[in-house]
Amino acid sequence: MTKVIDDPLEVEQAYARQYENLSREFSRVIQSKRGILAEIGCGRGQLTIPVARLLPHCRFRVVDTFAGAYTGTLRLLNKALLQARLKNRVKVYKADYLAWLWDQYSDSYAGVVSSEFLPEIDSYELSMFLSECYRVVRPGGITVHSFLSPIARNHRQRLMIEADSNPKWTKTPPKEWFSPKPALVVSQLRRAGFRNIHTEKIKSNLIIKGDAVRSFLHSWDVRDAFWRRYRLRLVTGGLEVPDWVIVSGRRETSYRSKSRLRERKMGGR
Repeated sequence: MTKVIDDPLEVEQAYARQYENLSREFSRVIQSKRGILAEIGCGRGQLTIPVARLLPHCRFRVVDTFAGAYTGTLRLLNKALLQARLKNRVKVYKADYLAWLWDQYSDSYAGVVSSEFLPEIDSYELSMFLSECYRVVRPGGITVHSFLSPIARNHRQRLMIEADSNPKWTKTPPKEWFSPKPALVVSQLRRAGFRNIHTEKIKSNLIIKGDAVRSFLHSWDVRDAFWRRYRLRLVTGGLEVPDWVIVSGRRETSYRSKSRLRERKMGGR
C-alpha cells in the first residue's frame, strides 16, 4: 500500500521503515544462523540494526569512512547501537572499504552485505569490490547488496533520481551513476565467481510531498535551487522513492567448486 508523507516530522520514520522491509529480505536471503557478517558502508546503522535483530546469533563487523557527507554518522551509529543493546555483537571500523577488505583473511566471513553503497562507487571499483567479497566470504557464504533502482517507473521517481544525481542540483554528485544497473551487478558477481545469483525488486510505496519534500531534499544534500525550480510539482505531486533492488550471490562449497573444476578439465580432453 502506498504511503504519502507530507509532514516533515514523519520523513525519517517513514524512511526507516524502508530499511525494516529490506532487513526482512536480507535475513531471509542470508539464512545464516551463526557466523560473522561484514557490512560495507554502514552509515548510521539503518540496515545494521534491524538485520542484527533478525539474526540474533550472528556477529557483525561494519565499515564506513564516516567522512565527507557522512561526517557525524559515527556518533549516531554508536548511540543507536547502544540503545539497541547491540554493542557486544557489532564491531565498528572507521576505514576505507577496500583497505579494510584487503586486510581481512580469505574465507573468513559468512557473508558481506551493503545497502546504498554501490551507488557510491564506480564500475571499476564495483569489479574490485565484488572480487574482494568473494575472497573473504567462506565457501557456502553469501553476498547481498541493495540499492535504489536507476530505472524510474513514473515522473515522481525520475524527479528524485534527477535531484540526487545531477551535479546541477546535488552537493554530493555520484561518481558515475545514481545506482548501477542490476544487470551489471549480476554480471560482475558472476565474473567474481559467485553462483546462485538472484535479483529481487521491492516497491518502496513511499511518496513524499508538500513541506516534507523540502526536509527530505535537505537530508540528501540537494540544493535549494531544486526546490525553487520544481516547487509546484513537489508540493502537489511530490517525489517517490524508486523501487529497491536486492542482488545476491552465493559462493559454492569447496566440494562443488572442485567438482566444477574436474568437469572443466574432463571437458578439455
